[in-house]
Amino acid sequence: MQSAVRQNLHSEVEADINKLINLKFCASYTYLALGMYFDRDDIALPNFSGFFLERSSKEREQAEKLLEYQNMRGGRILLQTIAKPSREDWKGGLDAMSFSLDYQKSLNTCILNVHRRAGIHTDPHLSDFLEGHFLTDSHDTIKKLGDYVGSLTRITGSENHGLMGEYLFDKHTL
Repeated sequence: MQSAVRQNLHSEVEADINKLINLKFCASYTYLALGMYFDRDDIALPNFSGFFLERSSKEREQAEKLLEYQNMRGGRILLQTIAKPSREDWKGGLDAMSFSLDYQKSLNTCILNVHRRAGIHTDPHLSDFLEGHFLTDSHDTIKKLGDYVGSLTRITGSENHGLMGEYLFDKHTL
């Protein structure tokens, strides 16, 4: 049975929103794994941990925002299996930040694809919603991660100062 409030929500757009919900929950799960990795006793970089746990929370909040949006528009929510993170171990802060940068870029591409589909199906409300709640945050996050990767590359570049550089980055940058 179709929702009484549904108007101008194309079925392809509805499916894309459901896919994006799943991707956001997967991202939250991945960032949670990263946060817990840096919280381990043998790694002990609390600000790396905090950064990734904050990202996890943000991704979960965005998934919940999409769930609310889907309901508000009269769409049907189809939750999917949340995949486990593709990795469980990282070589250090630079590796984790580089992974996160690539991951965030792929998430941004998915958001842009949904935005494009909204344009194709003349759904200005969804376009505005994505621009206001997702695209700006995504681009800001990509910029921040890119800056962190650049800084970490410079300060962990030598074998002699790599771990110390990572420690100092954790203490003074994050």
